[in-house]
Amino acid sequence: MKFPLFAAGVLSLVAGALHAQTKDTSGNGLLNGAFRFRQIAVVNFDQNNNPTEIAAAYGTITFNGGGSYTATGSYVDNMVSSGSPQALNVTGTYAIGSNGTGSITNPLSTSDVIYGAVAQGVFTGSATESAFNDLFIAIPSGTSTNASFNAPYWVGDLDFTGGGSTAIKNSLLQLTPNGSGGFGTITFNGQASNQTGTLTQTTTGATYAFQSDGSASLNFPLPSGVSTANALVSGARTMYVSADGNFVLGYTPSGYDIFFGVKSPASAPSANPCKCLFFWSGIEDDPTGAGLGIVGFEAGTGMGSWTGALSSYGDGNAVQHARANIAAFYNGTNDAPFDYGSDNQITLNSNGTSAVDFNNYQYAFSSNGQAFVGIGTQGVFTLAAGAASPPNPGNSSTGVYLNPVQIYNAASYQPVTSSFAPGETVSIFGTNLAKVTMSGPGGQPAPTNLGGSQVTVNGIAAPLYYVSPTQINFVMPFEINNATLATVGVINNGTNSNTVTVYVAPTNPGVFSSYDGLGTAAALHANFTPITASNSAHVGETISVFLTGLGTVTPTISDGALGSSDPNNLNKADVWNAGNLFAYFLDYTNGASQQATITYAGLAPGLLGYQMNVTVPSGVGPATNPGVYLDIFTNDADINQVQIPVGSGTSSASIRPQSRSRVPAQHPRSALRGSTPRLGTAAHGRIHLAPSEN
Repeated sequence: MKFPLFAAGVLSLVAGALHAQTKDTSGNGLLNGAFRFRQIAVVNFDQNNNPTEIAAAYGTITFNGGGSYTATGSYVDNMVSSGSPQALNVTGTYAIGSNGTGSITNPLSTSDVIYGAVAQGVFTGSATESAFNDLFIAIPSGTSTNASFNAPYWVGDLDFTGGGSTAIKNSLLQLTPNGSGGFGTITFNGQASNQTGTLTQTTTGATYAFQSDGSASLNFPLPSGVSTANALVSGARTMYVSADGNFVLGYTPSGYDIFFGVKSPASAPSANPCKCLFFWSGIEDDPTGAGLGIVGFEAGTGMGSWTGALSSYGDGNAVQHARANIAAFYNGTNDAPFDYGSDNQITLNSNGTSAVDFNNYQYAFSSNGQAFVGIGTQGVFTLAAGAASPPNPGNSSTGVYLNPVQIYNAASYQPVTSSFAPGETVSIFGTNLAKVTMSGPGGQPAPTNLGGSQVTVNGIAAPLYYVSPTQINFVMPFEINNATLATVGVINNGTNSNTVTVYVAPTNPGVFSSYDGLGTAAALHANFTPITASNSAHVGETISVFLTGLGTVTPTISDGALGSSDPNNLNKADVWNAGNLFAYFLDYTNGASQQATITYAGLAPGLLGYQMNVTVPSGVGPATNPGVYLDIFTNDADINQVQIPVGSGTSSASIRPQSRSRVPAQHPRSALRGSTPRLGTAAHGRIHLAPSEN
C-alpha cells in the first residue's frame, strides 16, 4: 500500500522541509482566475508496481493571483464507496516563480504539494515528492459554443479502465468539429493492455454539445467492429476548451481517464520543433516492463510520473529532464524523486505529429508549435502535456537581468527544472550580467569577484569561471549541500539582478561534450589524447571522463579551490566513496548493456571540475558514429546523454588521475543513434529499497 488520500503522514514533514526554504512567488499572477482541472492519481499498486487503487478529480480551481486558491468539484476512488463520486471542496496555496515553475497544494491530499509550471496559460504538474503517482492539468476556463468549436485538435487519451492496469488504454486521435455539433471520422491510434500490438480503430457519428457553463458533452460511438471492452475510446466524455481556444481537457466524470489536446496545425509545420524550453509533466504505466519510457528505462514495471522540461535546440535535437517519481522505488514511507536526463530527437510530420522518440513516446504539436501532447507506444502507457515558456519571462528591459529559464548544468545542459549539486559548474544567461568579458586566472583558485561581477547562491558568494554581459559560468558552493532549494542572483558592480530559485540535490552528474550536453563525451586516453570517432576507446581501456555534479568530496575543499594533485590525498567524490556511483555502457548499435568499473571519481587534480576514470567493459562496441552511450547514475540522478566511441579490439591501457592543461578539443557532433530501440538496463536499479525489502 502506498498512501491514503487526505492523510497527513510523513508527507507533511517532507513538504514542510521544502516550504521552509525561500520560494520565488513573483510569478503568482500567472495563475489568476477560474481554471478547469483534471487530476488522475495512482494511490496504491501491486507487487509489480501496477495500479490497484486509482483516484480521479475534476472541477473548477480558482486562483486569486496572490498565492491562494479554492477548488470545488468531485473525485472518485475505486476503493471508496464502490467508486461513487465524492464531493471535493478544498482551499490551498500556491507559489509560482518568475519563470513559471512552482507548486500548488495538492487538491487530493492537502498535506502534499504538486510541482509543475505555468506556460501558455496552462498549469501542468505532478506530486513528485509524494507516495503516489499523478498528473494534474488546469486550463483557463473558456466559454466555447458549438459554433465556435470548429478547429481540429490533436488529443492524447489515457484510460485506467475500471481503476487498474488490466485494461489500460492509450491513444492519439484528432477531433475535427464541424461547428454544429458533429465530428468527422475519428481514427484512434493506440494500444490496450488487454490486446496485443498497435491498434487502429475508426468511428463515425461522434457528437458534441456545449452547455452554458462552458462544458461540452461528447459522445463517441463504438469503433466499427470493436466491442466496448476492446474500444480505445467510446461513450460519453466531458470536455472543456481553454479561454484562448488552444487547448482542450476532458474526462469521464465517473471514470479514471484523462485526455488533453492542442489545436492542430492548419498547415505543415517546420520539420523540427521550435528552439524552445517546454515545461512538461506526465504519468505512465509500463505493465510488463517491455516498454521504455521513464519506468522502462529503469528496467522496472509499473507506475511513474514526472514534471520537468524538454529543451529543444530547434534542429531536431533535445535535452530532456524529468523530476521523476517511480513506484518501484517506493520505500514504504515516501517516494524521493530523482533527476532523469537524456538526449532526444524529435522531428515532425506534415500534420504536426512526430515519429516515436527514444523513450517510445509519440507527440503531436500545436498549430503555433508552442505546446504538445504525448502518448506512449510499444507497451508504455503514457500521457504527457508540454507547453513552451516565453524565452525571456519577467522584466528584461532594464537593469541586470538573470533569465529565469536559462540556468543550466554547464556540462549536461539539463535545464532549470533539474536539481543542482554542490560543486557543480553552472551556466547562466541574461543581460547586463557583467561589464567585461573575461575568464578566471588559470591554475589558480576561482575568484568570487570577476570583473566586478558576483554570483550569490543562498547569500553565499560563488566561485566564477567566466563572465560576460550575457553569460556567467560559476560553481555551486559546497555549503548548499543540506539545502533543498537555492536562490541564485547576480551582482554587477553593485547592481543586483532578479533572483531565481532552483532545486538542490546531493548529486546530478553531467558530462562535458561536443554539443551542449549531446554528442561525444569529453574524455581522454591514457596518453591524454581526446577520444574521438577516429581515435576511439577500446574494451579493457581505462579512460578519463570529465564531468560535473558529483557533489561533495573528501578531503573537503574550499569553494573555488583546485583539486589536489597529491596522488595520496586526492579529493574523492563522497558518492563514489559510499558505493553509490555507477556507470553503464549502453550500446544501442549492437544491442548490449554492460556495467563498467569506476577506478576513480572526484575532483580533477589541479582543476576545478570533476574527473571519472572508468574501464570500458567487454561486450560493447564497435560503435563509433554514433558511439556507445555512457549512462551515469547515483541515488539522486540518472543521466544518459553522451557517447563514447568504442572501436574493435581490446586494450590493457590504464590511467590514473592527473592534471591536464585544458579541456579536450571539441569536435562537431556526430550523428545520434538511429532507430534501434533503447535497451532496458535490467542489471541495475536505483538504490532506494523496493517494497519487498522493507
